[in-house]
Amino acid sequence: MKNVPLTAALLALVLAPAAHAQPATKAPPVSPTAAAFLAQFATEGTDSVSWAQFEAFRKQRYTDTDRNQDGHVDEQEYVDEYLQRFDVRLADARAGHLRQTDTRFKALDRDGNGAISRAEYDAAGERTWAGYETSQNASQETAGASSRDPLKMPTSHTANGMLELYDRNQDGAVGREEFDAVRAAGFAATDADGNGTLSLAEYTAEFSGRLEQQRQRVRADAARQARVRFASLDEDTDGRMTFAEYQLSGKRMFDRADSNGDGVVDARDPEPVAGAHSANGNR
Repeated sequence: MKNVPLTAALLALVLAPAAHAQPATKAPPVSPTAAAFLAQFATEGTDSVSWAQFEAFRKQRYTDTDRNQDGHVDEQEYVDEYLQRFDVRLADARAGHLRQTDTRFKALDRDGNGAISRAEYDAAGERTWAGYETSQNASQETAGASSRDPLKMPTSHTANGMLELYDRNQDGAVGREEFDAVRAAGFAATDADGNGTLSLAEYTAEFSGRLEQQRQRVRADAARQARVRFASLDEDTDGRMTFAEYQLSGKRMFDRADSNGDGVVDARDPEPVAGAHSANGNR
């Protein structure tokens, strides 16, 4: 038996795997359109959706929407099914906002005594006003935040949010007197026991009330939009949407996400060009 020096043997063991190793391939980035589609329709643990899978999903949703099982979906059934799903999103968003309330309260309560004094409240107002004066170009930020938040709660961190919160005379700007007046009214409305400070319970109750008012407004708007969509889908205007009519919108949705036209939505689909036909000839 031939003897191999120990150092040579060890070197061979180290180099052997490297000789067969393949360079790691970086996964292609998923386009925003494909990512949004996959987030909504891909099953857990998968990163692609075929047309057959999507069609089966749409058929099941159509069947579930047809509550009276007469083979057609009427306007009320369509609206009710959509609002049922939308209510889940609203409830999740509301819970998220309320979880943030404790964090905001602690940030305002600078001395940590468990109450927000008027001085602490006014100091926060000064910081908000300073931010508004130095940065009034946050329209895109507001739009992005709204798309992620179905409640679309305005925030003083953006120019558009400042207008919604404080522009009470609707002149397209927030003046300092107007800002101070709204802030003072807000403090008084939140200070339920009138003791000149805001407890966490008061702070949470006031914000919870605004959340509920916003939920009702957003939900009513969503119902109106659902009725408009139904009218658009019900092409023969008979008040009953067939699956074929329903699936037209589904096909357009799938084709846009499946921008390379291979019948599967996945990371290989580039972001579709606005207004362009998809790879399989459909918009």
